[in-house]
Amino acid sequence: MTSPSSERESRDGCRARALASPVARRFRTRHERDCFGTSRRHFFFRRNAKQIFFLRFFSLLSLTSSRRFLLRLSATPPGFIPFSGDGYAFLLPAKYNPSRERPFPNCDAYFEDNFDAVSNISVLVEKVSKSKIEDFGSPEAYLEQIGYLLGQQVYAGETRSEGGFAANRVSTAAVLDVFTKSNKGKTYYYYEVLTRTADGDEGGRHQLIAATVSDGVLYTCKLQSGDKRWFKGQERDLKQTWSSFTVA
Repeated sequence: MTSPSSERESRDGCRARALASPVARRFRTRHERDCFGTSRRHFFFRRNAKQIFFLRFFSLLSLTSSRRFLLRLSATPPGFIPFSGDGYAFLLPAKYNPSRERPFPNCDAYFEDNFDAVSNISVLVEKVSKSKIEDFGSPEAYLEQIGYLLGQQVYAGETRSEGGFAANRVSTAAVLDVFTKSNKGKTYYYYEVLTRTADGDEGGRHQLIAATVSDGVLYTCKLQSGDKRWFKGQERDLKQTWSSFTVA
């Protein structure tokens, strides 16, 4: 007959052998590993919570910026290409091609209609001592300063007054519209002018001009179209470009 103490020792031995069995060891090891892994994850997330927050924040910010960019692209009217120059931007008609010609001083960019070079777009960029376009005077006064953009008569002979031209004049310019707009604190001067010459080429030429000053730089966008093509779709396209011209 066994004593109580020997029975306890026998039970303890059986329990020890059970815990030492392969199944028990696997269970205990897996349990300890899970507990250890959980504590490590908690420690990692607690220690790096700030970095994780900023990582998620900037990921969302990048996604938002991408969505805004796609929205801007989707907002571009069909038939136009967003063009960005040195401090300025506008919507360029897709059928216009860049040209190396520079018909005016300080001409930064020049585009021509791929069907007719009479229709073209010029952008002039010039350093000035003015801080805003109003420093050049009223819109009417400023138009006189940029009259060379509309063409100047070089014929000095005598002519009679006929065909709507004054005596000794073979060209004329009619101002159709003058107005101003404000965009992001900057004032823009806008002009619509019809010029004609005695040779009747194209029945006259429509001129659209937008001008403003930003950070001591004078930006002038000039658009031109022959009168015949003006009424065949150029008016719509060029006025879209005219109104989209903006500076930084």
